[in-house]
Amino acid sequence: MIDMRWWKRLGMAFAAMMGICAQAVLPAMPVEGGFLDAHVHFHACKPGDLDRAAEWMKSNRVERIVNYPLRQSRPRTDSERRQMLENYAKYRGRIARGCVIFPEEVNSVDEAVAILAREKQDGAVVFGEHYGENLKFDDPRNLRLYEACAKVGLPVMFHYNDKHRNMDEKGMPRLENVLKLYPRCVLIAHGDWWRSITEGSCDRLLMTYPNLYADISCTVGRSPIGRDKKLAREFFIRHADKLLFGTDSGWWSFGKPPAPEFALMDELDLPSDVVEKICRRNAERLFWGSK
Repeated sequence: MIDMRWWKRLGMAFAAMMGICAQAVLPAMPVEGGFLDAHVHFHACKPGDLDRAAEWMKSNRVERIVNYPLRQSRPRTDSERRQMLENYAKYRGRIARGCVIFPEEVNSVDEAVAILAREKQDGAVVFGEHYGENLKFDDPRNLRLYEACAKVGLPVMFHYNDKHRNMDEKGMPRLENVLKLYPRCVLIAHGDWWRSITEGSCDRLLMTYPNLYADISCTVGRSPIGRDKKLAREFFIRHADKLLFGTDSGWWSFGKPPAPEFALMDELDLPSDVVEKICRRNAERLFWGSK
C-alpha cells in the first residue's frame, strides 16, 4: 500500500527546494525600489485577480507592472469590465493597464479611435499585446490600429514576426514602414524582433527612429541575448534609453521560479545608470508620465 504521508512529505520537501531555487536566481535588488516589469499577463476581470498579481510582485521584488490582456483574459461582459476597472483602481500607481482590440473588430480608424479613447479615459496607458494574426506587420488592417493609437496617444506593444503574426522580412522593412508612417506612435518591440539583433536591424532601427522601443522579455531563450552576454551587454548599454525590463510572466507563473530576465540583468554587470534606465526610468516615462 502506498504511504500517502511519505508522498506528502516528499511534496513539501520539493516545494521548499523550489522556493530556495527561486530565491537563488533572483539577483540583488538592481535599483532602489525594485523592478518595473513592463510586460506581464495576469487575469484582472474577477474579484481578487490582481491581488494574486500583487503577491507575485512581492515575491519577485517587482514594484510596478504593466499588465496586458490576451484574447482569453479580456472582459467579456459589462459586469466583468466593471470588476476589472474596480480591481485596477485598487492598485492605481502600481499596476498599469493595457488594452487591446483585434484588427478584425474594427472597420475604420474612427471606430478604433472611439474604442481606444474610452479605454484611455478609463485608465489604459498602452495598447497591446498586438498580435496581428495572419497579417503582415503593415497590413492595412494593422495600419488602422497604429493610426488610431497615434491619434489617441497610446504606445503599441507588439508581438513580432512569429510565423503567422505581424509578419515581416529580413531587415524589418514593414516595421520600418510603420515607424515612418506614424512618427507619433510609439512602438514597443517584443518577441522574435530580438532574433534580428546579430544582423544589425535592431541597432539601426533603434538609432534611427525615436518612436521605437523594445522590451527585453523572451530574450533569454529565444534570441542571441541569452547566449552571448558580451553582445547583450554592449547592446543594452548602447540603447539604455530605449529598452524596458519585462518578463512576459502571467497567471501561468504562480508558484514557478522567477523568469530568467531577472538573473540576466545581474549577469550582464551593467553600469548602475543603465540598470536604472532599463529597469525603471524608461517605463516610468512611457507609462506613468515621469520626466
